[in-house]
Amino acid sequence: MQMNASANDSVQLAKRLETDGYVVIENALSPGRLETLNASVDRYLDAYPEAWIQMNDHTVEIENVLPRTDEFDGVVEDRHVLDILRHVIGENITFEQFSFMVRNPSPEASAFRGWHRDLTRDYSRRKEIDAISSIYFLTDVTEDDTCFTIIPESHNRLIDLDPADVGPDEGVDIVVPAGTALVFHVGCIHAGKTRPKSRQRKTLHVYYSRSGVPRTAEWSEIPERLYAKTDPALPATLYAKWNETNVFEGVGKIPEGIDRSLPIPEIVKAALIKGKQEE
Repeated sequence: MQMNASANDSVQLAKRLETDGYVVIENALSPGRLETLNASVDRYLDAYPEAWIQMNDHTVEIENVLPRTDEFDGVVEDRHVLDILRHVIGENITFEQFSFMVRNPSPEASAFRGWHRDLTRDYSRRKEIDAISSIYFLTDVTEDDTCFTIIPESHNRLIDLDPADVGPDEGVDIVVPAGTALVFHVGCIHAGKTRPKSRQRKTLHVYYSRSGVPRTAEWSEIPERLYAKTDPALPATLYAKWNETNVFEGVGKIPEGIDRSLPIPEIVKAALIKGKQEE
């Protein structure tokens, strides 16, 4: 069963997040904000084609966005999400990375991105995963569209579940209207289901963790306008990892043997391919 709630009930949302591993927030983006963010994504795609990470014929991922624009700062600093995280993590919340993804229609009727946990594909390290992600859906997701699907409680009660043992038809499909946000523990097993009649899907992705632990990825730079910001309404540690060099040994770390002078898209693509090979 999909658990929905309004964005202003942070205590109940935090409890659901801790128990189920995910929570769906209805109307997380106002119609005006939704329109603005869709325009921001389109503008960025047009302005920086060299930043596209083309993983296949129908999926484009864009990483390391923030140094080039401030149009997504408000997403990173979403007060509703931060209020939820304050009840789960405490005040030592840290921003980790921001990206967005565009999935175009695909003729592959049975395309399925394998079940996995984020940060590492090493099953023996599943209990080391310590991060929470928020996904903002900028387009409608119906039963005919490509969707995100998740295995509830696989970050705690079902922590010993191996992604390799999960069938393609299991899990909860996140079927929601544009403007919805999904907040989930990235230790939850999840996947992507591609459907042949799907329309284009656009999503924004933000990762958070806590201070005192390695950063989740080393290619999502935090610009000075953010780490130099003084805003008492934000967690004091939100941008504390702007110069953190200790990175979790997983899919967010640049693989050995990769030339670090290469453009960020090539580096990220190599890391993502390595992660998919380990699934």
